[in-house]
Amino acid sequence: MDSQLPKNKLSAVSFLLLGFILISFPCLAREIDLDMFGFTYHLHRRGAVYNAPLKLDKPGVAVFNPGLGLGYDFRDDIHTAGISPEVHGGFFENCTNHPFTFAGAGARYRKFFHKKYFWETNVLAVLTYGNDSTDKRYTLAPMPYANIGLGRDYGKYLVTYYLSYVPKDSGSSITSSTDMLFLSVGVSF
Repeated sequence: MDSQLPKNKLSAVSFLLLGFILISFPCLAREIDLDMFGFTYHLHRRGAVYNAPLKLDKPGVAVFNPGLGLGYDFRDDIHTAGISPEVHGGFFENCTNHPFTFAGAGARYRKFFHKKYFWETNVLAVLTYGNDSTDKRYTLAPMPYANIGLGRDYGKYLVTYYLSYVPKDSGSSITSSTDMLFLSVGVSF
């Protein structure tokens, strides 16, 4: 039996904490992001999680990590290119099916390159709360976070596909064994 907090209680506390952090910003925010997390790819086969419950291949190099995130972008209009401050947070199941929570602030740069298509990059400093596969204790730790996305403007909302990189030994030991890539989708309105 794991020595972690019950998942329901931890998820509820994490969601409330995220809500309290982000609730103070909606009056200033012009763009709200809803992120859907999904897939992790371990860059070094030796660092794969062989016993991952939601692995997509035998060695656990590719793993499904479901979760949700919420963010605020402070630009005046979602159709505007350029740089703007943002806050983001969310939670997902890590590779060993334990809850992982994060919240942070940073900047987003968006550039339209062909009519309704754009690319963007996000760089944030985040605070994480989670554990790794060998240590069941939860820790709070800072982590750098950067991603690049390719998206399309649908008028009332934007859809962006993100590729995020997280370096080894960062973020509450979630990456203690290898560098990782995360794939996610964001809907902005």
